[in-house]
Amino acid sequence: METIEQTFKSETKTIKFLMRAFFFLIHLAIMTEIVANPKFRLGVRLVFFLWLAKPYYKTIKHRYYTYWTFSALLFVYLLYKIYEQFYVLNNDHIGVLYLLSIMILIIKMYMLSSPIYYPQISWWEYDFRYRDDLKITVKSQDHEMNARLTDLRRQAGCVAMFEELKLGEELIINAALDEDNVLLRGIVMSKRRDVIGRPLIYGVQFKFDSKSNKKRYESLERLWKKQKNSKRKMKFAHV
Repeated sequence: METIEQTFKSETKTIKFLMRAFFFLIHLAIMTEIVANPKFRLGVRLVFFLWLAKPYYKTIKHRYYTYWTFSALLFVYLLYKIYEQFYVLNNDHIGVLYLLSIMILIIKMYMLSSPIYYPQISWWEYDFRYRDDLKITVKSQDHEMNARLTDLRRQAGCVAMFEELKLGEELIINAALDEDNVLLRGIVMSKRRDVIGRPLIYGVQFKFDSKSNKKRYESLERLWKKQKNSKRKMKFAHV
């Protein structure tokens, strides 16, 4: 059975492979267009996409949120090219290349839509009372610290706290659920500091080595949704 760390490394390699395959298919599609109908603008487009590969990769490597802006624009562009090649120019072989590209893009976006890579943080919410987070305590190496759970998706979470933790460090998250406490074990998989003076952001992968852990996660998920709905109702009640 693979450990969480091994699974994470395997997923990271898969994302890198998909990144290379994505641009390879786009470059191949444009070069095929040039062969079919040589035009100066197609050459410019090829040079542009050759240049784009590096900054686009950097957004993933450093986990910049501009990755989603780039991806959204690429998604729209590929949709247009698929329509153009299949229904306007009738170049089905080129259309297939763009179709494969957009499928890889969707898979890659899904894999990266995790609190470990890109946590969702309510920066737009200026009032901390209404932010989508949950007060928790984190225990690591016999030290207990206050923190906030700011994202919970796909069996992973985002923990915001000022204390330093190491990558690969195991921790226990304690969240209040009505009159009970929900305890979950996890491993720190990523770490980021977006703004000086703000808490450190940790991507935590929860451990599911028993049925009881899965049930506790489901309980935490119910609490998370309940808190979000409660804060939303409280916010609009004062409008």
